[in-house]
Amino acid sequence: MDEPTAKMLLERAAAESAAMAAAVRLAVAGPEDRVGILRAEADDVLRTRRHLDYREANEWALDAGVVVDAMEAEAASNPSRDLLKLIELSVGRVVKVILKSDDSSGMMGDVAHRLLTIHEQVSLAGVAEPKALARWMIKFGVDDQDFFTIDPVRYAPALGDKGMDVYRKAVAERSSQGRVPFAVQHATERLAVLDGDIEAIVALLGQDLTSPDQYTRVAEAMLELERPNDALQWAERGIAATSGWQVKHLYDIAAGTHEANGDQTAVLDVRLDHHQNMPSTSAYGLLRDAASAVGSWDAHVASARDVLGRRDRGSLVDVLLADGEVEAAWELAAQDGDDLGNDRLVRLAEAYEDVDPAASVDVYVRVVESILETTDRRAYQAAVKQLKKARRAALAAGLADEHHAYLVGLREEHRRRPTLAAMLDKLIAG
Repeated sequence: MDEPTAKMLLERAAAESAAMAAAVRLAVAGPEDRVGILRAEADDVLRTRRHLDYREANEWALDAGVVVDAMEAEAASNPSRDLLKLIELSVGRVVKVILKSDDSSGMMGDVAHRLLTIHEQVSLAGVAEPKALARWMIKFGVDDQDFFTIDPVRYAPALGDKGMDVYRKAVAERSSQGRVPFAVQHATERLAVLDGDIEAIVALLGQDLTSPDQYTRVAEAMLELERPNDALQWAERGIAATSGWQVKHLYDIAAGTHEANGDQTAVLDVRLDHHQNMPSTSAYGLLRDAASAVGSWDAHVASARDVLGRRDRGSLVDVLLADGEVEAAWELAAQDGDDLGNDRLVRLAEAYEDVDPAASVDVYVRVVESILETTDRRAYQAAVKQLKKARRAALAAGLADEHHAYLVGLREEHRRRPTLAAMLDKLIAG
């Protein structure tokens, strides 16, 4: 492409898109002009007074992303106090737009998270005035909103003693004003971690120590403080004292701590206990990995499958399929009176086609009949998808004529469903 053509296309794109126009202006700006241009672009792109619906919110986020990209590049090459102030102004504007928009996609929230990441990066580059930074952290992270949190632990090097003193006093003041909001509670917890105050950490994060999540939060704080033995102890206490699906996080912490210490035998012990108490396909996989690491999976596989099968035979079918034991999975499914679910049956039929395609046809047909209990276009499309698989298996089994006859009969059976009938006509003709 020659230069005049490229220039013409750039000018046309910039005329049609505010984001492209911003990108062009920033590309040609000199270092001394970039923050001023960024401010102008932020003023133009990041503000709106109207409600944005789902589509408009996503379009806004895409345009905002161009400005954030430029801020990110500037932060990497030329961090400055002016840039920091611009980022603070920008993230505040983004939050205001989010509050009056449909951000169910999360794209606008992603813009805010990116700006906060850049803000931390610039702050840690040493350009922030510590007391001013502390005041902004309180205003934005505590007073103005509470769904984007600011972590004083991460900002501690930028705050220094003077900034941290301002931050602590502000948090303490707000903690004394009756009911403590989430943002203040979070700030108080993070200050306890920053101080390495074990007693405060247990009181704040553990509270009454009745749920797995409370033990998990304490254990994670111990890991953050580089106290792995304490983390392990809290994880083990939580495993012994609580129940529910969240206990899996405690098993993960315990296993991870042993793995970091290079003790694979201890990791295996944790995963054996995990699978025994909370059998699932994921626990099975973790146990397999731990046992394989010490060369003992063969000694544990039978008991692991037995535990899983007694808890959830469908999950055992999944495990056997994942391990490539297709015939064993088929036999288990055949003797299992439980409802295995259509998705699992389809995976089973697909895997078994190489063994017995005729048997797979029967499973596909069973799934189709289940799907057609629902009467809508989406169900019909799903049924046709499985019918195509059934035709493939029927051809492999030499049952093409029988399957064609089945399709014709199915079409007649559902002749009063015109949408489905039309789809079946197309399938039959094909």
